Amino acid sequence: MSGLVSVNGKITSPELAAVPALDRGFLFGDNVFEVFVCFGDQVLDMKPHLSRLRASAEALRMTIPWSDDELEFELKTLSEQVSETKKYLRLVVTRGEGLGLRIPANAKPNRFIYCFPATVEKPEVYKEGFALRKSLKSGGERGAAAKTGNYLSSILAMEKAESEGFNDILWSNSDGELTEASTANIFFMSRAGDNIEFITPAPHSGILLGITRGTMIDLMRGAGIPVKEEIVFADEIPRFDEAFLCSTVRGLVPVNRIDRHKMHSARNGSVFRHIERLFITWVETQIGFRPDWRTGLPITRT
Repeated sequence: MSGLVSVNGKITSPELAAVPALDRGFLFGDNVFEVFVCFGDQVLDMKPHLSRLRASAEALRMTIPWSDDELEFELKTLSEQVSETKKYLRLVVTRGEGLGLRIPANAKPNRFIYCFPATVEKPEVYKEGFALRKSLKSGGERGAAAKTGNYLSSILAMEKAESEGFNDILWSNSDGELTEASTANIFFMSRAGDNIEFITPAPHSGILLGITRGTMIDLMRGAGIPVKEEIVFADEIPRFDEAFLCSTVRGLVPVNRIDRHKMHSARNGSVFRHIERLFITWVETQIGFRPDWRTGLPITRT
């Protein structure tokens, strides 16, 4: 497998990288992490991701002993050693080593940084969009979630959804409020005549506050597109004409169906296509060139 892994600063191939057998992230999921996307030598949204990493660590009462400057330097240094245009970076910080559930008094955190070529999605992902299957997430907590390595519920729900012909899941909490997809936030669009409005689930419904989600709220409001953060109930889905997912590595993906309710997000001329252009224009200002999001290659203007 191409790519590199850094374990506490020691860079190796993935096959040679070793996780300490007593690492609590490995044993108990006692870790926090962030995923970054890198185009060439430009890591998108570095500072917001590191800020959220620290917020997640604080929620878990975990100490991150390295400064943002140290982590940023290590992330960029590792990414520069992988030649592909679009790269996936993952930074994991675990609490350290310890076999029991009780938090060790003097645990020393471990850090793992992974850099791989980003997955090149099939063209259909962005052209045709995703079909989502609603799933109930049991035991979900209220409020914005910390980003930890516990994704077992999503793994199992995704397997079931894909076996039924869907591309992803759409979680709802025990009160019937829609929250997010497996690894992405969601925006819904409603239309009343010529008036449109976007709605994204509120933090207190129990979502991860996505970095791209925050960017899209700012971009849409800046462009005069109404967008609200509020509770969205599962039985409201029929009133929405369009929807899209957003995440760090995939970017924006139109939603073509939620269960049996069809949406028009993937059509040429949809409002989503305008939002998509708005996003790519913003990315261009951040990294210095206009990328084909799927491949990461620069788009040549004609």
